[in-house]
Amino acid sequence: MLEKFIKSTIKPVLLIGGLGTALAGLNAFVPIFAVENVQQLDWVPSYTIFVQHWGIMVFLIGLFMAAAAYIESWRTPIILYGLIEKAFMVYLVVSNLDASFSNGFYIPATMDLYLTIYFILYFVSLKKNKSDNN
Repeated sequence: MLEKFIKSTIKPVLLIGGLGTALAGLNAFVPIFAVENVQQLDWVPSYTIFVQHWGIMVFLIGLFMAAAAYIESWRTPIILYGLIEKAFMVYLVVSNLDASFSNGFYIPATMDLYLTIYFILYFVSLKKNKSDNN
């Protein structure tokens, strides 16, 4: 049953989740706008390289997630990386809930929480499928 659920939902989850994740690319290409309007933080010019580097890395994982919707051989490594990255993002936001600087991250952390749960289910389904085939 879990395998059927994953098989029927993997493409839209990776495509929509990947495109949502790729929106962080705004930090790479329009960093001042993204930091002030998306993350709701004050712009600190000395953080330019960090913000843009983070933005391109998250943009790329989003792009690779979307590609993995159609390139099956990419799925497991991309989903593993995405699981680690997204679970850590959720941890960071939850552990800083009392800090005002986390306010702009609630929506992305919520999406990342759902994707983390889904990615765990993906790996459970792989393990279950592997044990069923033995």
